[in-house]
Amino acid sequence: MWNKVIGQERVKSQLKSILEQERLAHAYLFCGPDGVGKDAVAIALATVVNCEKQATEACGKCASCLQASVLQHPNIHLIFALPTGKGETSEDSPIDKLVPDDISAIQEQLECKRKNLYHDIAVPRANNIKVNSIREMRKQSAMSTLTKGKKVFIILDAENLREESANAMLKTLEEPQQNTLIILTTSHPERLKSTIVSRCQVVKFDYLSEKELCDALRKNELADTTEAKSVARMASGSYARALELLETDFLEMRKLAVDLLRAMLYRTKEDLYKMIEHTVSSYDKGEIEELFGLMQSWLRDTMTLNSGSQGILNTDDETAIKKFASVHPNVDYNKTFECLERGISLLNKNVYIPLILLNLAADLHRYIVLPHHKS
Repeated sequence: MWNKVIGQERVKSQLKSILEQERLAHAYLFCGPDGVGKDAVAIALATVVNCEKQATEACGKCASCLQASVLQHPNIHLIFALPTGKGETSEDSPIDKLVPDDISAIQEQLECKRKNLYHDIAVPRANNIKVNSIREMRKQSAMSTLTKGKKVFIILDAENLREESANAMLKTLEEPQQNTLIILTTSHPERLKSTIVSRCQVVKFDYLSEKELCDALRKNELADTTEAKSVARMASGSYARALELLETDFLEMRKLAVDLLRAMLYRTKEDLYKMIEHTVSSYDKGEIEELFGLMQSWLRDTMTLNSGSQGILNTDDETAIKKFASVHPNVDYNKTFECLERGISLLNKNVYIPLILLNLAADLHRYIVLPHHKS
């Protein structure tokens, strides 16, 4: 399973050394950026400690490894945020009161995770890790295993633990069961109780390099060399982010983002209204947020060129970026990026999207075009 993990050589070496020296702790906190492989490493470690060969590498062939490879090993449990069922109490099983649609959504998310260990499980209406789930974990950890190996509980996005579930988790960590391993993963360790963090061995994960991302995309036949290089540059060290860019047709979305930016800066009000109407009718909120992010990236490249620096991200669009930068040498980039961040924040607050776009157009015109006319 280690070979399914992209990069993270330092982390893998650290964990293999721990296994070789038989110094495995009862609880770990894997923390680091989104989409860099925290879950993948947790599942790989769970596979290794349950492999029938009992080595630092999973053999990938025994019954245990085969079960783990499809996330169906009886000793390996994923715990994540779930919706709350009607009339559910903290004494109920985590899923007993859920409706069939909820169960189907959970199964669909688990299937996505089986196919792609970098998939971020997100069940509709699920915001918190329920105390029921932690209590169920405590019950299961106290039972004897039906097979050899360790019981492994992987708490995905552990920052979703709330007061009651966090307290239950803390109690579990304070009273570790024999032959049980608990792994918490998070991109936001600052949101966890300090008492939880202090009872775990902390393993910090790194951003992935452009080469690691590019090689992974090509190896998995997800992109050709040119597209893989472009996406890897834009993915901010995250494989999950790279996959998102591919799913949204990165090059087409970037073109739309730049077209929308130009419409906001140069078009008549009538033409701008038409562009906004087309955008809102053709793309959902998440895709429009993606457009804002691509605008930020493209404008950051113009800032890089205007400052005389090297290393733009959108190298395949360098000619257009150079032209824009030369036409607008006096952009107030701090204000420009603040406007785009505010737009993303308003999107997430479900503010009326056409209004967000109109206000953004006025702001960008003020901070990009007007400084040019004043110079």
